[in-house]
Amino acid sequence: MKEFEFKWEREKPEDFIVKEVSEIPLDPSGGHYLYLLAKRNLTTKESCKKYNLSYAGMKDKLALTFQKVSSETFLGEFLREKVDGESWFILKFLGKTKRKLKIGQLKGNRFAVNVSGFEVKEVTAFVNYYDVQRIAGNWYRGRELLLKLLEKPKKRLSWTQNFLLDSYLSYLWNRSLELYLKEKFTGYYVVEREERFFIPEKVNVGELPKFWTILGYKKKLLDSEEFYREVLKEEGFTLEEVLELLRFLRIKGDYRMAYVVLREVKRTGNYLFFFLPKGSFATMFLKHALT
Repeated sequence: MKEFEFKWEREKPEDFIVKEVSEIPLDPSGGHYLYLLAKRNLTTKESCKKYNLSYAGMKDKLALTFQKVSSETFLGEFLREKVDGESWFILKFLGKTKRKLKIGQLKGNRFAVNVSGFEVKEVTAFVNYYDVQRIAGNWYRGRELLLKLLEKPKKRLSWTQNFLLDSYLSYLWNRSLELYLKEKFTGYYVVEREERFFIPEKVNVGELPKFWTILGYKKKLLDSEEFYREVLKEEGFTLEEVLELLRFLRIKGDYRMAYVVLREVKRTGNYLFFFLPKGSFATMFLKHALT
C-alpha cells in the first residue's frame, strides 16, 4: 500500500489561526468574569496560569488563537502581557457569567490555515482519527503502563499516568477503526512522526457507523468489538482483561464520531478556512485534503 509523508508544517503562529466557537450566557449578577483571550506562541496553560483562568479547550502553542476564559476576579477591561519578542497574550473583558468555564464547554473551532504551495482536494468528510498531538511518543508508554497495571492493579493514577493510558486508548481507537476501514475502502497511508494513518480514497459516510467506541467498562462495543479483539491480540492482550482493568480503574469509555462532515470550507488566497466540532484535529483534515 502506498505511503505519503505529511509535508505541511507551520513556520510561524500566523500559519495556524484558531477561533473557538462557544455560547456562554452573560449575567450581570454573575460571580465570574468572562474574557476573550487572544494569544500568540503560547499554550493555553501558559497564558492562563498567572491569573488562574479557567478555559473550555486547549489551543496549540505555535498558533494565533482566540478563546473565552473566565476569572474569579476582575482583571480590568483590557490587559496585555508580552512574554518575549514572539509570545504575548491579550485579555478583553466581555461581561459577567454565573459559572466558571469548564473543559468541553464549547461547540468547536473555526480555523484559518496557511496552505501556500499545496493543492487542496475536495473533501466532504474525513476519518476522525486522533492525531500525533495525542498519540505520538505517548501511546507506547501507555501500553507499558497497562502491562504493569494488569500485573499489579492500583486504583489511583497520577495525572501523567491517566494521560498516558488515555493516549494508548486513543491509539487503540485509531487502530481498530483502521481495520474496519481497510475492509471497506481502498486507500493509502499518510505518515507523520513515525505514525501511520490509513486514509480512504473517498470517505463514504453512508457506509460508516456514526460513532466508534472508546474502550471503557460502561460503553457497548457495537461494530467495534471484533476489531478491538484483533488489535488487542496483536498487542498481547485480550479484550476481557483490558475491560476488567478499565472497570477497576472506573474508566467508563465513550463514543467518538467515526467521521467528521466538513462545514464552511473555502480557500481564499493562501488560507484554507473551515469549521470543526470539538475534539477533532484540524491536522487530520489536512492529512486527507493535502495528500
